[in-house]
Amino acid sequence: MPPRDARPRFRVTGVAAPIVLGFGLLLLAACAPRVVVSPATGITATTGAASDAAARVHPRLSPACFATTAHPIPDRLIVRGQERLVLSHAPNGPAPEPRDLVIAFHGRTNDAARARRYFRLDGALPEAVIVYPRALPAGSGTFAWSDPGDPSDALRDFELVEAIIAAVGQARCIDLQRVFVVGHSLGAYFANDVACALADRVRAVASVAGGLQGGACSDGTAALLIHHPKDALVPIGAGERARDAFVAVNGLADAAATSAADPALATLGCVRYGGDDVFDPVVWCAHDDATWPGGRYDPHTWPDGTPAAIAAFFRHLP
Repeated sequence: MPPRDARPRFRVTGVAAPIVLGFGLLLLAACAPRVVVSPATGITATTGAASDAAARVHPRLSPACFATTAHPIPDRLIVRGQERLVLSHAPNGPAPEPRDLVIAFHGRTNDAARARRYFRLDGALPEAVIVYPRALPAGSGTFAWSDPGDPSDALRDFELVEAIIAAVGQARCIDLQRVFVVGHSLGAYFANDVACALADRVRAVASVAGGLQGGACSDGTAALLIHHPKDALVPIGAGERARDAFVAVNGLADAAATSAADPALATLGCVRYGGDDVFDPVVWCAHDDATWPGGRYDPHTWPDGTPAAIAAFFRHLP
C-alpha cells in the first residue's frame, strides 16, 4: 500500500537544457528501414537506402521505425554523469501504427516499482510503451526529481525526460507526437512541470494530487488533473491553480466547464474545458474516492478509476 507523499520545494518556469546520454545507442536510422504501416498517420512501408528521406518525410516517427532489428529498451541511462534506473512495459510483436510513449513519475516516498504496481497503467494501456523512471534519493527514504539550487529553466530531470524519449525512440517505433506524462503527488507536480515546460515534446499530462510550480507554461498541452477536495498533503487549491494555468495557456479561459461524457471520466466527476474539436482540452476531476486498497481512508489516494480515466483521455486525443 503506497505511503503518503509530500509536495515539492522547487520551481519550474522554462525549458530543458541539452541532454547527456551515457549509453551506447546504435544509429538505427542509418539502417535499412522498415516503416510501420499506419492508416492513422498515412505512413507507408519503405525499404532500402531511403531511410534519411523517410525520416524527413515522417518526422513524428522515432529512429527505430526505420530499423530492421529490434533493440531492448535500456534499464539504465546516464544523465549528468549519474546512473538513472528505469522500468519499462513494452508490448511484444509488431504494431499497426507507431506506439504511444507514456512516462510515469512516482512520488516522494515511493520508488518506480511500487508506483508501477498501484498506477496499473500496463493493463490500462497495453499497446503503449510505458517507462517508470526512478528519482534520485533525497535522504530519509525519500526521492526528488530535482537538485537543490537547480535553475528553474534547467532542472536536472528535465534532461532525464529527454534522455528517456531518445532512448526509447531508438529501441521502439514510437509516435514522437504522442508522448505522455503521468504522475502522483510529487510525481504529479513534476509531470505537470514537464508538460508545462516541454510542451513541444509532450502531447498531454495526466496527474493525480499535484500542483504546478513556476510561472506561465511555454505552450499548450492537453491536461487531465485529478484531485480530492479534502487532500491535506496537496490542497485542492494547488490543483486548481494548475488547472487554471493549463486552461489559460490552451486558450480556454472563456470555455464553459461541461460534464465529461466518457464513462471512465464521468466516474471521477470530471468536467471538460473545450469541446471535442479542441486540440488541447483540459479535464478537471474533483473526485470523492478517498480509499486506498485495503480500506484505509486517505484523500491523497490514487483513485480506483484512475487507470481507465487516463487511458480514455489519452486515446481520444487527436
